[in-house]
Amino acid sequence: MSQAKTTRAFRTISEAGEELGLQPHVLRFWESKFSQIKPIKRGGGRRFYRPDDIEFIRGIKKLLHDEKHPIKDVQKLIQKKGANRIIELGRSVEKASMDRPVGETDLLPKRIKPADPSPKTRVISPPKKPKTIIPSVVREAIRPTPPPVPATSEPVVQSNGSDQQALRDALESLRGIKSRLAAFRKDQDAS
Repeated sequence: MSQAKTTRAFRTISEAGEELGLQPHVLRFWESKFSQIKPIKRGGGRRFYRPDDIEFIRGIKKLLHDEKHPIKDVQKLIQKKGANRIIELGRSVEKASMDRPVGETDLLPKRIKPADPSPKTRVISPPKKPKTIIPSVVREAIRPTPPPVPATSEPVVQSNGSDQQALRDALESLRGIKSRLAAFRKDQDAS
């Protein structure tokens, strides 16, 4: 029965690679590119990575693999901001990936203050209905048509005589337009 190492224990290259999800040859390559990675070498050339080395490599991995920065850019960043900045990045990545009980998980960003949970101040409003945007062509196609008006020889209108005559003239004009439209459609269908 093997016991897991503590977070402060030194790691061999294979243990470091397993913890970080990297192959040992990648760790050796990064040692050649980043002078800040300095594992302790024991007899026979075995490498032992300190906890700060692991966190530094985790930060490098975040920048190179996740954020896709080139090695030269990461080297410049280390020169400008310092290795501690990369170590802190590695610690934050490790902290974010740790398993913890749901009760300890804070889902609200720090800038948002939790609301008072007392029932008297809690107001729940119904969700707003999203506004649907319909193009005018579609709107015309789906607009309900008015029910048909029963056809009579004379429209039923209660008004004075001059209004009735104006309505009769308008009706006659519409009938003429309707007949011309029917003739036009007939010509279109024939051609």
